[in-house]
Amino acid sequence: MSRRPGLSPALGFGLLAVAGVAVPVLTRDSYYLDVATAMLMNLVLTLSLRFEMSTGQLNMAHISFMGIGAYASALLVTRAGWSFWASLVAAPLVAALVAVPVGRIALRVSGPYYFLITFAFLEVLRLFFNNSFVDYLGGPSGLVEIPRPHPLPLSGGAIAFTGKLPQYWLMYALFLVAAAVLIRLEYSRFGLVASAIRQRDLLAETLGVDVIRYKLGVFVLGSFFAGVAGVFFAHSHQVLHSSDFGLEPMVLLVVFTVIGGAQSVWGPVVGTLVLSVTSELLRELHHYEILVYGAVLMVVMLVFPEGLVSLPGRITRALDRRRGSKARAVGARVAP
Repeated sequence: MSRRPGLSPALGFGLLAVAGVAVPVLTRDSYYLDVATAMLMNLVLTLSLRFEMSTGQLNMAHISFMGIGAYASALLVTRAGWSFWASLVAAPLVAALVAVPVGRIALRVSGPYYFLITFAFLEVLRLFFNNSFVDYLGGPSGLVEIPRPHPLPLSGGAIAFTGKLPQYWLMYALFLVAAAVLIRLEYSRFGLVASAIRQRDLLAETLGVDVIRYKLGVFVLGSFFAGVAGVFFAHSHQVLHSSDFGLEPMVLLVVFTVIGGAQSVWGPVVGTLVLSVTSELLRELHHYEILVYGAVLMVVMLVFPEGLVSLPGRITRALDRRRGSKARAVGARVAP
């Protein structure tokens, strides 16, 4: 395992796990549970988006693979009669399979060209959801009457997911799995190679790294976890619209990730938690949400180019410099 500065993976994951358990202990209010559930789902999305960005590419179609997972699960359950638990595995795999040809095409270019290709896929897929196979996908009216997750059979009974609390625990379990995989990969050889590709992909290639293969693997795995979030979204909201997977929610994911700090695996966590709470506090400004986030993004990028996650380190270094200055001043006064 690689040694990197900052919060250790075990400690960071443990803090996230404890915080998740603490939420239903502190409150059973349906509103707060709903907000906490949405935050966990957004954390899966931002962590997987940041994982894709670890190779230096911003995938503007990340939310599209969430939509593929959502629509695939809804159709498998409502049309094919599958169990929710079977679709929870199959639908993210559908998103990952779609990601393979999309990634093979997009990853042959870089920079603004990659950005434009993924953005084009975002819009094409949104229009596909909105205008194609209306009898199946719902069209502009949306896909409705999606059932809640089926009860989970256990010895002595079953767990139903009709209330806010069971749905929170389900999303919490999905988040723990996604976070464990993505954080472990970040602090593994795989993460080191991805970081090397981000910094100097040509140099990494000369050292024998199959850059395209690594980038495609990251792209597909990130899309898989976006599909997992999509499955939960479909069956918790019970309604799907093409706008749920359009440009605006994608921009919010990017803002959450970048404001927190895309260079650290903990950056999306900080960004998602801070901005989700801020969004709830500023609900009256909902119509100006994108504008507010844009202003916050500019300020953070000017003051903290590495994101909010760098704030503790900056404070520590500032205090060290201050103590060092005081020590030198005292030394100068006592010197003969």
